[in-house]
Amino acid sequence: MQSSIAEKLPYASGIDALYYFAQSGAFYDRLYEDIINQIEDRKAYFKSINYQYADNDIIVTINGIDVVYSGMGRDGFHWFNHDFFRSGFKDPEKATNIHNIRIQLNNQGIYTLGIKSLLEYVNTKFLGEYTMKVFPITRIDLNMFIQHDFSYLRKEMILSKKQNHSANIGERSNAYELETYYVGKKPFLLRIYNKHKELTTATPIKREIMHNHFGIHGMDLEKPIFNVEFEMHREYLKQYGIDTIDDALKRARVLFKNACDQIRLIDPNSVSEKTLQSSNRKRANTLPVWDHIKYHYDITEFMQIDTPLEKIEKISFRYSLQDAEKSIKKVITRLLVHKNDPTLLFFLDVLQKAKAEFDMRQRMKNLHEEHTEGQDQPTFEDELKTYSDEGLWNLDTRLSIEMDGLDQDSPLYDDLSYRYIALTNEMQRRKLLPEAF
Repeated sequence: MQSSIAEKLPYASGIDALYYFAQSGAFYDRLYEDIINQIEDRKAYFKSINYQYADNDIIVTINGIDVVYSGMGRDGFHWFNHDFFRSGFKDPEKATNIHNIRIQLNNQGIYTLGIKSLLEYVNTKFLGEYTMKVFPITRIDLNMFIQHDFSYLRKEMILSKKQNHSANIGERSNAYELETYYVGKKPFLLRIYNKHKELTTATPIKREIMHNHFGIHGMDLEKPIFNVEFEMHREYLKQYGIDTIDDALKRARVLFKNACDQIRLIDPNSVSEKTLQSSNRKRANTLPVWDHIKYHYDITEFMQIDTPLEKIEKISFRYSLQDAEKSIKKVITRLLVHKNDPTLLFFLDVLQKAKAEFDMRQRMKNLHEEHTEGQDQPTFEDELKTYSDEGLWNLDTRLSIEMDGLDQDSPLYDDLSYRYIALTNEMQRRKLLPEAF
């Protein structure tokens, strides 16, 4: 492809994913306890009505925002899903060398709200007072969608400055065309893939969002669209002095340009086939479309997409009739496979029995709640008694940091002061602190 042709290709620069930690504050213990209580309450409710629940039947609310539980991960975090992001929370008394909160922003949230608004939504509205407003980055995916067909790409055209990359080049294709090329491995890798092909398995909502994004940037949906994406993890980013989200966003353009220099696509027509197959292929010219991608990446416009928080509707996760229809179809198919032909009367009978059984279980639950109503809830002092000595010292450190420089007129001051006094009393009771004279 000639440079003049490459210059005319429509494209859209952006960020496809952003993962980070949130440094927890003094109120985090209260949040974690509330999360665990909500999970246990839902489990107790399901057991009270004899319902065989799954993790994703459990909905937890944090600062008025509903998230769906997906279970405990191998990393020790309780993970939750939202349409726009994933969030993970861990026990503050375990693995104290790791931050307590993890966030993963997905592309549906990024392209719906804009990354600037999504970060504000998550960090300010969702996490709110539970963090210290410090957000160390763990991964960022910098990408460019481009109206270009990379199906001609082959391994010999990929040149990397990293020696181990040559052993980590993979491709996925069907009988007709290239779908994805992978270059490298964590903490730094490149993906070039057919975006149209990927969207065939996406949800209708995600397809609509992405098609709208392409249209805004002048792309023809009837023509090939590929995604050129660099995945960069914390170990790689730290080489460039990048530690936080703000660092990464400010230097995204430089990061992308450097990445295009580290992994280069070369023009096979600029050298002989013999040279292309040898170590001398680095003499080949850079593919014009690669230079176009390298020099045109810029997230200035991307960062200007803004959705005011007050306009973001609360998303409430509920098991819908559409969700139920999928499960019911599977049951019907299984019956038909086993030569059982269910009738409308059969389904009506099942529906009536299920509703009657649910109503009965609900009445039993209500009676149980009436019987236990009014029982005392544990105080903060009672909670401190359940902490380990190490847990008390960790809480002491977090409270001290939170109170340092806090104005006494702040609404947080009284609550923090009460907690600090209670903590000091408990530590003195255990003789962890010298007694006051």
